[in-house]
Amino acid sequence: MLTNRRSTMMIPPNGRSATHQSAPLLNLGSLKPENEPHCASPSILTSTTPSLPGYRVARVVGAVYGSTAYALKDTKSLIKSLVTGSEVKSLTHMMYNARDQAVERLTRDCVARGANAVVAVTFEEKELLGFVQVSVSGTAVYVEREKQAENPFSPE
Repeated sequence: MLTNRRSTMMIPPNGRSATHQSAPLLNLGSLKPENEPHCASPSILTSTTPSLPGYRVARVVGAVYGSTAYALKDTKSLIKSLVTGSEVKSLTHMMYNARDQAVERLTRDCVARGANAVVAVTFEEKELLGFVQVSVSGTAVYVEREKQAENPFSPE
């Protein structure tokens, strides 16, 4: 059984409710509250490793960067969480937004240079003078899908 981490509602493995057999399949994405932080950056191939499995690097375009800075202004929540030892939700949301914005800038830089992937991606987050700075860097590359080896055991 799966449980939604925000509630105790049980979801059976087949996705159907035990009380309503005719109920449609539950979409786990719909159970996630909209105010939860989540990644919203554009999709291009990225990897923190120097290569992408299943792809070969046809051309190295060069280094790409993305950076952003956000002001820490919700000190009341920060102090409250330090006392109670709980998560600072506003800071978590701010960090997700800052990371997404930095990755979006990296992605735009990558696409503008004619690449379709970024490898060796690194993230750096630091706080200075009341601001949170998020920097993302990587190597923009043009990749092509590798030809898959023929399976000798496949029926013909």
